[in-house]
Amino acid sequence: MKKDFIFDVLKNTPNSLTAEEIYNDVSQKVKINLSTVYRTLNNLVEKEIVTKVVRQDKIAYYELADENSNNKYYMICDVCNNAFPTDILDVNKLTRKIKRETGFNITSQTLEFHGICPECTKKSKI
Repeated sequence: MKKDFIFDVLKNTPNSLTAEEIYNDVSQKVKINLSTVYRTLNNLVEKEIVTKVVRQDKIAYYELADENSNNKYYMICDVCNNAFPTDILDVNKLTRKIKRETGFNITSQTLEFHGICPECTKKSKI
C-alpha cells in the first residue's frame, strides 16, 4: 500500500519532512499523487501515528508520533533548514510554572531555536 511507503520514509528519516519532501521520495518508488500524500498524512495525524508541526516558516512538517509529540521543541538550522529535536530544557517544568502562576491550562506547545547547525558551521569554515 502507498501508506506503507509514506510510513517507511518517515520511519527512516531522522528529521521532520514536508509533504512535498515525502512525495519526492515516495514517487521514486511508486506512482503516487501529491494529493494522496496529503490525504494519507492527514489520516495518519488523525490516528496519532504521525505528528504535524507548523513551524514559524508557516510550513507543515511531519514526523512519527511518540509520547512527547505534543511537547517537542527544535533547533532549526537557518542554512540547511533541518530541525533537530532537543530535550535540554525541561519544558514540563516551565508549563507547570505557567499554569501555577497564571491558571492557563497549556495543552501543547512548540518552541524553536534558530541558528546554524554544526555541519553547516563546519562547511562555512572550509
